[in-house]
Amino acid sequence: MHRHRRVKPIGEPSMFARAVVSVLAVTFTLWAQPKLEIVGGDTYDWGKVGPKDDPLKAKITLKNVGTEVLKIERVQPGCGCTTAPLDKTELKPGESAIMDVSLRIGGATGPVTKSVAIYSNDPSAPTKMLWLKAEVVRPLAFTPAQYFVFVDMRVGQEAKATLTVKNMSQQEVRFYDIETTPGLALNLKNNTVLKPGQQIELVARVIPQQKGYYSAMVRMKTSHPEYPTLEIPVYGNVLEASSPVFIPR
Repeated sequence: MHRHRRVKPIGEPSMFARAVVSVLAVTFTLWAQPKLEIVGGDTYDWGKVGPKDDPLKAKITLKNVGTEVLKIERVQPGCGCTTAPLDKTELKPGESAIMDVSLRIGGATGPVTKSVAIYSNDPSAPTKMLWLKAEVVRPLAFTPAQYFVFVDMRVGQEAKATLTVKNMSQQEVRFYDIETTPGLALNLKNNTVLKPGQQIELVARVIPQQKGYYSAMVRMKTSHPEYPTLEIPVYGNVLEASSPVFIPR
């Protein structure tokens, strides 16, 4: 009795071969994809900065380290004080784009942290975050802020607003050539000097003549190189004069 062995047709892949092909296909798919890299890391730190550095500038390089075309869909800063335009949004493998970052520090003092979200077709990280950091050091510190706000203003009645200025630097600071909007009075005398660590309360006074929004400006020069000219805005809202209250006798 002869036994017949089944002969597998030539060209028909074995289960093992099919498995190998499947693994290779999956591996190639995983390998062949775009990949976004923020050159230098995901944090950019300016270190210590001052008012003269505002706005802070940086050029951040974004690189496609993958094997397919990288498409940067959008760049979204975390606040209105930051802009981050790109010079191009599609990157072939190995190509780079430059993100021109600008951060306005405004009246901030101390540590500042902002973010920029980068959206792309990178399957491993569709959203990448770039963190922007700085420590704002000001030779003059204003409390509560670098502007006057009149809280209660009424036609024909004197209104008063205050703020404190402290010398945070290591040198004396002289204030001179002081100017104010007509009608606005300031208690700061010309050529006033603040020693290091010393502070002074500034008092602004005005008698508004009409109802509505009020704005003015205080300008002066200082001896500190970072504050050659100092401006302090003034704001308020003027209401009608209060009616006198008569108490019967």
